[in-house]
Amino acid sequence: MNVASKVAIATLSSVLLLGSSASFAAEAKPLKETQQVAGKKAAEAAKSKSVPEEDKKFIENEINRVKELSKKPGESYVLYHKYPQLNSGLTLSYWGVTEEFSSYQDYLTRSSILKGSILKQPANLPEGYKFSKATIEGPTKGKFVDEAKAEGKKSGKPIYAKKIDWKEAATIRLEYTNGKNTLAISKHTLDSEGSKKQGFFEDDFPAHVYPKYVFWHEGGFEYSISTTWDMSKEKKIEILKAAVKK
Repeated sequence: MNVASKVAIATLSSVLLLGSSASFAAEAKPLKETQQVAGKKAAEAAKSKSVPEEDKKFIENEINRVKELSKKPGESYVLYHKYPQLNSGLTLSYWGVTEEFSSYQDYLTRSSILKGSILKQPANLPEGYKFSKATIEGPTKGKFVDEAKAEGKKSGKPIYAKKIDWKEAATIRLEYTNGKNTLAISKHTLDSEGSKKQGFFEDDFPAHVYPKYVFWHEGGFEYSISTTWDMSKEKKIEILKAAVKK
C-alpha cells in the first residue's frame, strides 16, 4: 500500500471517529487563514500611516509621470520604492516593460529594431489561421536592477525611477487563431537550469491536457510552439523553425 493510500484511509477513519470534530477543524482552518490575512492587512495599514503625507503625494505624482512616459514604445522604467508597504511589500515595480500589439505590421515595425532573434509570421501556418495578437516584453532582471536599488537608496527619495535601456526582448509571443483553436509561438530567456537542455523536445503533460507544446532550446533562449489541438511533433518543429528569425 502506498503512502497516499495510507493517508487517505487514516483521514477517512478520523472523520468517522470524530464526526463533527472534523467539520469543526475544517471550518477553523479557513477562519485562522482569514485572521492571518486580516492581521497582515492591518499591519500594512499601520505602516502606511507612518509615511509622511508629502511623501505619499510625491509617490503619486511620480507614478503618474512614469505611467504617461511608458505609454510610448520603448519607454520602460523600473521604480525603487522606499516604502514597500505602499507597493504590496515589494521594493521594485516596472512600467512599460510589456508591449501588446493587435496588428502584425505594428509588431513587425517594433520588433525589427530589436537585436538578437525575433519571431516572424511563418509561411507554413495551417490553413485558415490568422494573426490574433503579439506581445513583447523587456527584461526584469540584470545589472540595472541592482543599480536601481543602489541609486534609489542613495537618492533618499520616496520613489526613484530609472529608465531601462533594453535592446533585446526577454519574451516574444505571437498568437494565431481560426476562431476555434489557437496556435502560439514564443521566445523566452532561459535561466541557467533551463539552458542545460538543448534541442527539440515535447512537453510531458498528460494526454488530455491542452495546449500541447514543442520546445526548442538554443543559444540561451527557449522557443516554443503550442496548439490547442493535436498536431504532430514534426509539423510543429517545421512551423517553429520557420517562425524564428536570427
